[in-house]
Amino acid sequence: MSMLLVGTRRGLLDLDTGHSLVEGHSVTALAPGPGAWHALLDRQVVIRLDDAGVMTVGELPTDDGQSLAVLADGTAVVGRTAARLVIVGAEVEDVSAFEQVPDRDRWENPAGPTPDTRSMASSDADLWVNVHVGGLWHSRDRGESWHGVVKPGADIHEVRAANGSVAVAAAVGFGWSEDGGRSWSWSTEGLHDHYLRAVGIDGGTAYVSASDGPFAKRGAVYRARLGSAFVRCEEGLPEWFPGNVDTGHLDAVGNRVVIGFGREVHVSEDDGESWKASEVPDVITAVRLGQN
Repeated sequence: MSMLLVGTRRGLLDLDTGHSLVEGHSVTALAPGPGAWHALLDRQVVIRLDDAGVMTVGELPTDDGQSLAVLADGTAVVGRTAARLVIVGAEVEDVSAFEQVPDRDRWENPAGPTPDTRSMASSDADLWVNVHVGGLWHSRDRGESWHGVVKPGADIHEVRAANGSVAVAAAVGFGWSEDGGRSWSWSTEGLHDHYLRAVGIDGGTAYVSASDGPFAKRGAVYRARLGSAFVRCEEGLPEWFPGNVDTGHLDAVGNRVVIGFGREVHVSEDDGESWKASEVPDVITAVRLGQN
């Protein structure tokens, strides 16, 4: 059965069934894992959601969590402020090797006092970590070693990985790799501007949000086959979103695509050709599509 997870400032619901899964907590991030979904609540608590219900996985010592990924063995990894990583379970274990990567002391965040662990993605043995602003980093051994695959200058805002491909939304445009991050292609073809905040990838199709900058008043969502020009998604969407469709607010699985903006959820059932909107009770913080 399909599911459409919508996190808000006050809870988590499955919009496909209308069921409330979590109440009274802000959803910081959502991540798929083997046989279950995981969520980071209130920037501090990691929970697992499966057919048996909701279970607490572990808790950070302070509420400074920013992003979440789940490895192939079910291990939950949380990105914290100051570009730190921890493995969260019964205990919280620092990923100390990430604090030793080259040129880390040069990372700077124009939007905050320290670099952010803005987004993460996992696929099979791969873990991808997007530092804002510190580039894109890759590990295949549970964080024991790290390789920089995109330099900080690209100013990445989100990373997603699926089916052997990895894609990023960056201030300089859309980037993707189909060989494990060894080589990259970049494109802004078809976009009204190059500043990207969100990305979704499903098979060979990518979806991105684009605008003219961090304080944009005109945002839009586009789709493209990898290597082709982007085409704007229009039917059923606003002429312009009055801002950026942000990190974690765009996803695609199968022929379904979802956008979260404000209190509105926009859903396409035909690969982004047409859209329908519905409203949720509070401001959206994250959206994801999947199977339960």
